Amino acid sequence: MDNSITIYEIKQELNEEDLEYLLKMERENICFFRFVGGNPSETEELLKNLYRLKESDILLFIIFRFPFRFEGKSRMETAIKQYFQLKDICDGMIYFYSDGMMDMLEENTSIRQANQQFEKFEQAPIQAIREMLHQTGDINIDVHDLKTFITNKKGSLFIRTFEGESFDEPLKYLISAPYLPTDFAEGNQIIINIGYSQDVDMEAFRQINLRLNDLFHKAEIFKLGSYLINEPGSRLKITLIANGISDPFTRPEKMKHVPFYKYWIMQKWEKFTQINIPGHFKTLTALNKKEH
Repeated sequence: MDNSITIYEIKQELNEEDLEYLLKMERENICFFRFVGGNPSETEELLKNLYRLKESDILLFIIFRFPFRFEGKSRMETAIKQYFQLKDICDGMIYFYSDGMMDMLEENTSIRQANQQFEKFEQAPIQAIREMLHQTGDINIDVHDLKTFITNKKGSLFIRTFEGESFDEPLKYLISAPYLPTDFAEGNQIIINIGYSQDVDMEAFRQINLRLNDLFHKAEIFKLGSYLINEPGSRLKITLIANGISDPFTRPEKMKHVPFYKYWIMQKWEKFTQINIPGHFKTLTALNKKEH
């Protein structure tokens, strides 16, 4: 169990206060930044702050949601550009389709209820990573495994948890969802973490492993973890993480990769001007007193 790791979650904007707090952390932690694409005014300052965060020891995941098609072509085009800009900066990219989320709703679902459901969808990969890192098991998966895994291959990530006592239908249908990437079985590598309750027998454990290996036969198994769910019953809880997932859209031809050097120069210039601005350290001292 790795309780030394803290998982942070930020939604839609990274303000200066949150950024400075995260940059003060002297140990390796994880930050999930959730972003719904489509608003061009949110891009420039966000990229600058995320670049500063990227330069720290924080392991940065982006959970990116594409807008609804009914919001217009221009908004979608902006989101596609933002997707690639954010992907160039972060350590791991996870993406969702808003239209697919809407397909999961029942008829006459209110906007409030829909947003609550969308929140659950976006929280799922965060919860999966949290449980994976904090579970004590027979074979543990730690943050160093995760970091190596996500930096091994280019491409986005697919994260999915499913559970039950028996899986009578094909695993592909249990794992897939209309708001998730469809090519999850085409990934380069995969992490599998299997939780089993007290009454799961070895044959059930063997069968689920065989079926997972068959479904992901094109992928290399990076690590297989397992842990006891200390409760009666024959429940299995399986979390999958695949890397090397293809992008949902083609990178726009005229779009270049994020020019990191620009943010590096801006960061160095800010530090230089801070050192030479009268009263700057007085402000910092006041903040430090406030914290302690």
